Amino acid sequence: MRKELIIGAGVGIPLVILMIFIGGDGHSSFDFVESEITTGDSKEIELETSRNNLQSSLNCSGSAQCFEGTVTKIIDGDTIIVDDQSVRFALSSAPELKMFEGVDSREFIETICPVGSKVLVDEDDGQILGSYGRMVGVITCNGVNLNSELLDANLGYLQDRFCDSSEFGKESWAQKHGCPSSVSEIDSSKEISDTAKNNCDESYPDFCIPSIPPDLDCKDIGQKKFTVLQPDPHRFDSDKDGIGCES
Repeated sequence: MRKELIIGAGVGIPLVILMIFIGGDGHSSFDFVESEITTGDSKEIELETSRNNLQSSLNCSGSAQCFEGTVTKIIDGDTIIVDDQSVRFALSSAPELKMFEGVDSREFIETICPVGSKVLVDEDDGQILGSYGRMVGVITCNGVNLNSELLDANLGYLQDRFCDSSEFGKESWAQKHGCPSSVSEIDSSKEISDTAKNNCDESYPDFCIPSIPPDLDCKDIGQKKFTVLQPDPHRFDSDKDGIGCES
């Protein structure tokens, strides 16, 4: 009899401990850890799926931020405030307000996308770090791509040094205004750009134009209506009114 009690106790005590360990519903702590990990992964997948669905529904490209908002302020020709976010146009740049046509470019943007307008902002995957605290992206307002419209109106210029890194560099509007369409063109443009940066002529303050040699014509630089200071070695300002390549 005593032997049977001892055997029963020897079997019963470990069984009780095992039941306490796994709990009344038959799950161990390891099961809970695995469940938490699975739940966390599931939520992450759902969040990513939701983000992709939002971008698709809003007609955005890439994987960076994409949102709709209201224009609250026009800073200048290439920067606007959408809700509380400052957004800088990707690839398109306007003259500073104090420069020639700087105010015109801002007024142009105000005309086609006034304060209060609803816009779609598609952040540039290639510039997610932004520019001086501003998000960089393409802004669509009233069905119009503001980045493209600024260039089409000859009130801005293409920032071609970002063509190879911007996700929008291969879009038709960007290539129309100078972004290369092939790898060889990209390599060539980068080589020219690197050389030009070390040899910018002070007669052309709006952007970098290399000094002579070689002697350049308007068709060689792809820019119009920019500030020209004397002595104007490339003779872009034939009528000497301070504006180069007017036609």
